[in-house]
Amino acid sequence: MTAYGVASCPQGLLSFYADTVRDELRVDEGKLLVGISFGYADEIAPVNQVATDRAALEATTTFHGWNPS
Repeated sequence: MTAYGVASCPQGLLSFYADTVRDELRVDEGKLLVGISFGYADEIAPVNQVATDRAALEATTTFHGWNPS
């Protein structure tokens, strides 16, 4: 999405309101762990100047049933 100028932001707090989110989205199964907001970033806002280190994808994620090669 970034290639198209659309930013994203994880919304971990949604898990505290899982029942409300499930009701609104009419989802009746599974666990809500996180949501993602999409939109256009305000590039000059101070909050959007924060940069954090990231772990490698391989260190945090396991794919099941998918072989990229």
